[in-house]
Amino acid sequence: LFFFLPAILIFPISLTDWNIVGSPKFVGIENYINVFSDRMFLRSLQNTVTYTLVVTLILTTISLGLAILLNQKLRGVIISRTIVIMPYVISSAVTGILWKWMFDRNFGILNTYIQQIGFQPISWLSNPNIALWSIILVNVWWSVGFNTITFLAALQGIPEDLPQAAKVDGANPFQIFWHVTLPQLRPIILYLVVLCAANSFQMFDEAFVITQGGPLGSTATLVFQIYKEAFMNFRIGYSSAWSVITMLMILIITAIQLRINKDGL
Repeated sequence: LFFFLPAILIFPISLTDWNIVGSPKFVGIENYINVFSDRMFLRSLQNTVTYTLVVTLILTTISLGLAILLNQKLRGVIISRTIVIMPYVISSAVTGILWKWMFDRNFGILNTYIQQIGFQPISWLSNPNIALWSIILVNVWWSVGFNTITFLAALQGIPEDLPQAAKVDGANPFQIFWHVTLPQLRPIILYLVVLCAANSFQMFDEAFVITQGGPLGSTATLVFQIYKEAFMNFRIGYSSAWSVITMLMILIITAIQLRINKDGL
């Protein structure tokens, strides 16, 4: 009712001119033509691609490093695991509100500490060159716990005799990680990369709560623009065309990732 039916109806709706009120007017592929000639489509696509690539790379790298660290038999490791996963239990909307306060130029805690060490306050959310990176920071802080725990579970599932056998054969820690641990983690890496890329491509909450797509459209993403066209401009048919294009992009990205993994690259 709330997923499959809208997913099916979005295709015929995307071929109409409809503002919720009244009957839809069939316009064919006119909406799709207008989308590709829309300046905001290209801007939001660029923001979304940049956000997706950076978040996926940073999350995968940091999460794997944290998982390896938390897999060691060190004092306080249980508490450390709890601290790492704690941000993920907060909803994304609450996370956005929390960080919006922290990013405030005049009263935010980040600029307070920056000024205390002698630097000028940073316009985290009002500078078009910084705003998107600020949202990337928020997402990494919020999502790193889930990826870390997933990697940690995969590490603990690797048979202990494999690295031990490599160590007996004279392999150093880096060689053991590269030739034994990393190949064992390959299915999990693929899963997290695909999941992270798909989720990042659909990023909405942070852009909506923290910046409303600003400043100057620097944090407007595809999904945010879909929401804006549908529920602020009441262009349901036009926003449906955006949605279909976005969905096809996600399917293509996922198919490419799965093909790369199948080919063993």
